[in-house]
Amino acid sequence: MWFYDYVNDMMFQLLQGLDFLHSHRVVHRDLKPQNILVTGSGQIKLADFGLARIYSFQMALTSVVVTLWYRAPEVLLQSSYATPVDLWSVGCIFAEMFRRSVIGVPGEGDWPDDVALPRSAFSLRSSQPIGDFVPDIEELGKDLLLQFLTFNPTKRISAYSSLSHPYFQDLERYTQSMDSQISSSQTTTDENAA
Repeated sequence: MWFYDYVNDMMFQLLQGLDFLHSHRVVHRDLKPQNILVTGSGQIKLADFGLARIYSFQMALTSVVVTLWYRAPEVLLQSSYATPVDLWSVGCIFAEMFRRSVIGVPGEGDWPDDVALPRSAFSLRSSQPIGDFVPDIEELGKDLLLQFLTFNPTKRISAYSSLSHPYFQDLERYTQSMDSQISSSQTTTDENAA
């Protein structure tokens, strides 16, 4: 059971760091296991900000980002992108923690029409249920993973929203974080009332 608790804690910390970056309009653009450092006390640190960028919604960002195995579909398809690319990478990392190997083309119905690469450029493979693909992950983890690996970036879960996902409900850090948010918002409310 310790393994699941460890993955849960690592994911929560990773998402807290990512939420901080995204709230300051920074896209990491190169999330992969090699860029996630773990201290002796189990604290997660994000590393290698060489490809990170401050973004605006009008800004075109280069497609030469992220190690291939963690690259979001919108980057592969040379489409515009923003913070959801980091969440796709998080999903790949999350699945890899359970599979202990990298994951790998969406179905025909999900493929956008206005991209540089047609669906026919990729070999046909049938889709697999996530439970078959990542068999050791529990139901709430499957749900969160599917939200990270949503093909359409506008429908992909954000780092902020993922922190409130039920997958983290039994995590002590989650409880402390929620208590902290409640007390800080309560303090703000009290200050505004005064």
